[in-house]
Amino acid sequence: MLVLQGYLTGFSSRHDRSAGVRFTTQELTGETMAQLQNLNGSFGHILFQENKFADADLPTEQAEDKSKTPSKRQRGLLFLIWKRDGSKGDFEVFYRARMERNIERLKIELDETI
Repeated sequence: MLVLQGYLTGFSSRHDRSAGVRFTTQELTGETMAQLQNLNGSFGHILFQENKFADADLPTEQAEDKSKTPSKRQRGLLFLIWKRDGSKGDFEVFYRARMERNIERLKIELDETI
């Protein structure tokens, strides 16, 4: 668990109805900075209150990531491209062909670095 004191310095709304939230802390120790680095990209609860929390304020359930996986996002984008280009043929055939093209590009990139 990471507990920090700081200021809520801003937020911005996103097109997917999520929000970006910014905090500024006071000066941090090297240990706390390392902990922040290790937690970067993690999913969990975020609590902010001007004063101390009571035990009843703390969540007891696991945080649930309800966002789309990267593969679902990519599939959705490919669907939009298929629609934009006139919905020609079966989407599943289009999807598999485009995914295969992407896989082949990644294989080439991998071969170039080995």
